[in-house]
Amino acid sequence: MMEKKPVTINPVPEEPLISSYLHNRAREMGIPLSGTFEITGRCNFNCKMCYVHNSMCNHQKSEEMSAEWWIETGRKAVDSGMVFLLITGGEPLLRDDFPEIYKALHEMGLVVSLNTNGYLLTDKIRKLFFEYPPNRINVSLYGSDNDAYEKFTGVRAFDTIIANINVMREAGIDVRFNCSITQDNCDDIKNIYKVASDLGLHIKSTSYMYPQTRLKGIYGENDSRLSPLEAARCRVDWSLMRYSQDDFVSRAKGMQMKIDEFLESPRECAEENGIRCRAGRSSFWLNKNGEMSVCGMFDKSFDVKTLGFTEAWNRVRTHAAEIRLPAECLTCPFRHICNVCAAVCYTETGDFGKVPEYVCAFSRETARLTQIELERLMKNK
Repeated sequence: MMEKKPVTINPVPEEPLISSYLHNRAREMGIPLSGTFEITGRCNFNCKMCYVHNSMCNHQKSEEMSAEWWIETGRKAVDSGMVFLLITGGEPLLRDDFPEIYKALHEMGLVVSLNTNGYLLTDKIRKLFFEYPPNRINVSLYGSDNDAYEKFTGVRAFDTIIANINVMREAGIDVRFNCSITQDNCDDIKNIYKVASDLGLHIKSTSYMYPQTRLKGIYGENDSRLSPLEAARCRVDWSLMRYSQDDFVSRAKGMQMKIDEFLESPRECAEENGIRCRAGRSSFWLNKNGEMSVCGMFDKSFDVKTLGFTEAWNRVRTHAAEIRLPAECLTCPFRHICNVCAAVCYTETGDFGKVPEYVCAFSRETARLTQIELERLMKNK
């Protein structure tokens, strides 16, 4: 009997060429083409690994920037060149005035996407999205049933979320899954993958959890994350599920040849040891307090309320240009599979220029386990 090959849900959806071109041009011209608006720190879930919200979070509704402020800031960002916008939180749908904010930003002509846990896609929100369709909804998928969801989030939310997603899809809205793999769901990843596969939806997973530097002011710590070995095992197991045997073998051989096949996030810039993504070059992050930063993981930010949008963006660009990553990373034999970046270095060590040992171990173990799986598959051919 022939071995049944696993179904590849996707290759990773490719970014449209026009988007890549615009980001390259924006980077050259210093234009904030892409922005993230973190409109709240509140959430109806209590995920232990979160770097924005937890049960001790004291960010209240009364402290949020008003709908009028977000809308006016959106206008200023559009005037400065913003085209792509991601709305996130916390859980952005918790805001009673989310429809007001979303509709106004959508009517500016922005390409708007949304990060949500999917639980609050009520009839009111559904009608809003039917009339003003988002470019994409990114839904966090944390488990494969209600029990698993309760363990991870504290809420038996799975059935409601899947029902909500199906309604969105029936309306032709692009829905994709994100999956964070932690101690609370690492034993459920095969079932999580099957949920996405059965629905025919793209799912992106990561078993690397950032330290909770923004939330708790600590470096290199996230109580719910896996050990480097465990995280690497999940990363490799996910690839074994996602790709056919032949595709996995091809990718593993590419890894041996130092090809960037296993990177979870592609590098955008070729600069030696500076920031290699779009952060602070053609994109920015605006947090729940109205402060702009290079990346959502940074705690250094510039207050748009007092500086104005343009000056805050100029300072973000300057800050990004000054950042240098560890020199050791340039010659590391695992550089081609390591997702080290400025945010990783800073949240792991408190210093952009220090080597993040957890991530080094994660990358080494990924390479070792991939090699083991490659040899096993080649032997069984």
